[in-house]
Amino acid sequence: MIIAKQAQDLDGQVVEVAHKVEILCPNCDRDVDEAELAAQVCSDCGHDLSEPKQSVEIHATSIPLFAITFTQ
Repeated sequence: MIIAKQAQDLDGQVVEVAHKVEILCPNCDRDVDEAELAAQVCSDCGHDLSEPKQSVEIHATSIPLFAITFTQ
């Protein structure tokens, strides 16, 4: 199961960066779906999913800098 969040500007000064969280079985590294997570049992290997393995991917972008050039 992959949970993706888009970047958000919360109040003009605080920005929540875009990120993805992939939830995997800690035993067989297979993607876990919502039903398996609710039952807390991997349907592939039968392992306990009370503490699933999570892989987090964060996408941070820099704030562009603006420059003003004066010419005479």
